[in-house]
Amino acid sequence: MRSGRVSERQFSKISLHFIPKSVYSFTESYFTSLKKLFIMPRRTSKNRNIEVILLQDNKHLGEKYEIIGVKPIFARNVLFPQQIAVLADKANRNKYEQKMQAAIAARAKKASGLEELFAKMTENGGVKLLRKANKGKTLYAKVGETDITEAIKEAYGVEVEPHHLKLKKKLNEVGVFVVPFIYKDLKREISVTIEAEGGVQEEAKVEVEAVEVAPEKTKEELKAEREARRAAEKADKIAKLKEKYK
Repeated sequence: MRSGRVSERQFSKISLHFIPKSVYSFTESYFTSLKKLFIMPRRTSKNRNIEVILLQDNKHLGEKYEIIGVKPIFARNVLFPQQIAVLADKANRNKYEQKMQAAIAARAKKASGLEELFAKMTENGGVKLLRKANKGKTLYAKVGETDITEAIKEAYGVEVEPHHLKLKKKLNEVGVFVVPFIYKDLKREISVTIEAEGGVQEEAKVEVEAVEVAPEKTKEELKAEREARRAAEKADKIAKLKEKYK
């Protein structure tokens, strides 16, 4: 006597028989598209990352229309949902081909300009900043990457992004410092000289100056500060997520 049990294969055929053809066709197409969208290369010792095309500049990842390698989970959970990047498959490579070639040319031009800048800086002894300091040669306001790039722009007329400077910590005293600079394969060192403005300052004088009321900021300045804070917070969030998915 034959058993009344239905095998898994038979159940599958019976189930599909009762599903309308139009519904089944749509469902199959939908999940095929999902599989194609989220499929990731198998993680092996030789292939740990996938390639993506950046759709915007990001100081932690790279420049717009640059192809970079990232962890699959970081791309799927962060880069793709936030439209920061797309998978560098054949279709997207063809789609962004002209923009990527233009970006490559722009990066080459930028690197060439930086080489000229460093040649001038080497010839002129780097960059100099004047800051108020106490008798112990300690600065009242620390010097960071932005301060150095502003001094470079003022002295040489060239804009440099602060995140290319690799300071371990802000400079807080008078002296000569060597600051590493990295842009892609271009690695240089910048000589930064910090001198006391008008000699060392008396403590009492500085205390009086600190009491002075700062001028009120305009609406445009306040708006710019808010936008800068939002951009910094977003960049820090992406950096933390990148560290998390390493």
